[in-house]
Amino acid sequence: MNKFIEYRREFHKFPETGWREIRTSARIAEILEKMGYQHILMGPEVVEISSVAPFIRMTAKETEDVMKRAKSQGASTEYVERTKEFPGVIAILDTGIPGPTTAFRFDIDCLPYEEFDADGYPPKELGFLSQNSNCVHACGHDGHTAIGLGAAEVLLTNKEKLCGRIKFIFQPAEETFYGAQSIVDKGHLDDVDYFIALHIALTAEGIPLPSHSIACGCKDFLSDRQLDVTFLGKAAHPCGASQEGKNALLAACSAALNLHCIAPHEEGLCRINVGTLHAGVAINTIPPQAELSVEFRGESTTIAKYAENRVFDVLNGTAKAYDMAYEYLDYGEVPAGKSDDALMEIMKESAKNIPWFEKIYYEGNVGGTDDATIMMSRVQANGGIAVYTGIGADTTQPLHNPQFNFDEDAIAASIELCKAIILKIHHRQ
Repeated sequence: MNKFIEYRREFHKFPETGWREIRTSARIAEILEKMGYQHILMGPEVVEISSVAPFIRMTAKETEDVMKRAKSQGASTEYVERTKEFPGVIAILDTGIPGPTTAFRFDIDCLPYEEFDADGYPPKELGFLSQNSNCVHACGHDGHTAIGLGAAEVLLTNKEKLCGRIKFIFQPAEETFYGAQSIVDKGHLDDVDYFIALHIALTAEGIPLPSHSIACGCKDFLSDRQLDVTFLGKAAHPCGASQEGKNALLAACSAALNLHCIAPHEEGLCRINVGTLHAGVAINTIPPQAELSVEFRGESTTIAKYAENRVFDVLNGTAKAYDMAYEYLDYGEVPAGKSDDALMEIMKESAKNIPWFEKIYYEGNVGGTDDATIMMSRVQANGGIAVYTGIGADTTQPLHNPQFNFDEDAIAASIELCKAIILKIHHRQ
């Protein structure tokens, strides 16, 4: 079995959610150094800690537990300690010859729910089912990590053919918040001319990308902003003094219904969703507090602003109607984004020379959000170009399903793709 498939299965077996990817980071750094990489950044060298909101960070007890778990699951104590309690790894291949700078982004976190556990499911049958509670690689990031390690190795062995610098960014917390932003704020994208992100199992022309296909770039990213909203009511007995109460549960329900009634926008996609709602303390008490999570997305800055205004109109109107205050935590916004045609063309020409890719789509579809757009936007603002490419792979279930598994042959093909595109961009004259 290919060692990069073995790495994929290892990361799948020991998945970690956002800002807890300590074992994952330690193993990535250890593997890269054994390859021969000398310029490796970890933890606070990779991420700007001040960019990570305090309510996202691990508590001291969580940190202690995650660090212990990493060591107990086979990560070297030396590399675990080098994380300094923050995930993220960057390896830099500097050829010493003047040339452009390219950055690859590989996301490394998992999703926060249980993996499917039944006979016939490949990770169970082949012995790499998740060993961590409420952790599952259901979005292919284990595969992305393996691809990144493979690309790093194959390009290191081709260093004498290259010029310029290549950065391999192993990013934490794509599924949560501040992963990409913390790396951008650290300045790691400021000198980048070409930015490349790959994702397994996207779509093209309305259908999932099967094995042996590729979508050279995506242009349909939606912005994403998320809020945790708390309505602050007043407890009272529902019989004895109901007029004294202020029912936060009813306010939250009203807000949820009206948020889903916000009209679409004629200029493009606009999506608003209430994902969770929690309220109440007892069956015989008017609920004094209710919490709901809200997200809104837009295909452009105009649409995102429209959604923001309407969401807060609903929240403000609801609070007034039910005579109560509300407060919210704002997780910030991931922007919309578009791949650049110039780099999509390079991706297309590179894929043509790899036999595994039998079907090449010029443009694919994300149908949502990825914080890679934060990195893309920084590179593009500085005059560089960026691409977000979809790698076709047959899957057992769609992305974000606990039964998700993919055709591992896509890993080797993706490594070859990374090699081909870098040989085009960084070929030494």
